[in-house]
Amino acid sequence: MAMWRSTVLKAVLFGGALTSVVLVSPTFAAAPENAPGIIQPLADGDEPIVVTQHVVNTVHGPLRYEARAGRLAIRDAETGEVRAHIFFVAYVARTKDGKKRPLTFVWNGGPTASAMTLESQALGPRRITNDGFVDNAETLLSSSDLVFYDPIETGFSRPAKPEFAKEFLTVLGDFAETTEFIRGYRAKFTSQEQPLFLLGESYGTWRASGVAEMMAKRGEAIAGVILISGGVPGSLMPPQFQDAMYVPARTAAAFAQGRLAPDLMKNRDETMRELNAWIKSTYLPALEHLDTLSPAQRDAIAVQLARYIGVKPELIDRKTLVMSNLEYRKAAYGSDRALMLDTYDMRIKGPVPHLQNSRASISHYLRVELGYATDLTYEGEDEEGYTAVGQKRRTTWDQFVYDHTTITPESMARMKAGAGPPLSQPWIQNAMKLEPDMHVFVGAGRYDSLNMCEGNEIMASKPEPSVAARFETHCYEGGHMMYHDEATRLKISEDLASFFARTESQAHAKP
Repeated sequence: MAMWRSTVLKAVLFGGALTSVVLVSPTFAAAPENAPGIIQPLADGDEPIVVTQHVVNTVHGPLRYEARAGRLAIRDAETGEVRAHIFFVAYVARTKDGKKRPLTFVWNGGPTASAMTLESQALGPRRITNDGFVDNAETLLSSSDLVFYDPIETGFSRPAKPEFAKEFLTVLGDFAETTEFIRGYRAKFTSQEQPLFLLGESYGTWRASGVAEMMAKRGEAIAGVILISGGVPGSLMPPQFQDAMYVPARTAAAFAQGRLAPDLMKNRDETMRELNAWIKSTYLPALEHLDTLSPAQRDAIAVQLARYIGVKPELIDRKTLVMSNLEYRKAAYGSDRALMLDTYDMRIKGPVPHLQNSRASISHYLRVELGYATDLTYEGEDEEGYTAVGQKRRTTWDQFVYDHTTITPESMARMKAGAGPPLSQPWIQNAMKLEPDMHVFVGAGRYDSLNMCEGNEIMASKPEPSVAARFETHCYEGGHMMYHDEATRLKISEDLASFFARTESQAHAKP
């Protein structure tokens, strides 16, 4: 790992806070143990980056690491004008053998959301609880260096001018912004030789797939892409497939809540096998040939579907033989809206408990533990921060534009009914064709209303064999944020560690 050269100053005013710091030159030589430091700007528009040293207790023992918190400038390619500043937190572990560790860029979904959920609840070295931040024993830092990336208008990331925001708040603009950030980070920290991985959750799987294609077209090697709770973007499966493959998550949730018939409650694995066989032999073919079904056939299918998902048969529309995600979550417990199933984890009914004092904990972690003592408002931490003066803040959801394909009224209607954003493209498949060493990890939660474990397996098998062989799919006990379950968090960490090691060994095995 690079060492740091430093010069101690008594105090530096940074972001409105007076703190003791160490100025660190970009030559990256040695700094005193546990001393906070600052990487000074090199060009107009650059900002300082704060560096701190830490130790985390993991399931593998103590791990020493360095945290870097700051904002990188995104510039106009021709003029060098700063168009935005991207906030990131990077964690770099020390190695004794000098071996190049994997480097994983991590982001969340939305669109658009900061990476704080993944950083503080799943993968980072510190995990948020009701009592504040504690060591995350299952941190992915044990296996890979991590860079948590906040897209424009999330976290501390901001456009340089309000009118620049629209350049980034589109699908294609988002891909380009992220690709440029990765290039800038790797150049600044001379990490181009580290095996590169991309990890996205939810809509972030689109970003990971699109960025992988952009980088592959430039000839930049990507070792692996990790898609969490977003399926296999660009599989272009018909709506009937999606409607059918949403059913297993509902059956699993109904089993967890004891809402199925007694014979279906005996053994979940057997019930799921029976259900999936019925979907393949009867339900999906029926959806694909609705116009050929008689009233009696429609009734029989509706009754069986209702039986498998734990609702009354009369709630199944005989015209479509489908319940949308929103309809199902509302109907699972009858007319009692206080018991509506949660979008992200259908084991949960009614209001979802939230972490206590999370805003204060996040603020303390960023500004005190990591030393990034800025007076900017962290998106999601203090929503009032941008309403007191200047332009009233609009949500990124209100501003975001899907510009990657033609958006139809049908696709928008499905999105509003809970089926997710419209018509992703085969970005990841294109990237895998361009980069023959790239492998893809796909993970989903068993109880997530927005995902489909069995559907992922089918979608990953659809490309030509040379591409399909490089997908691996996983189904975890949990919801959209399946890492909320401690045992699942550990299992994901273990599976990803194996993915890193296996991908690296396969790359080395090639002549």
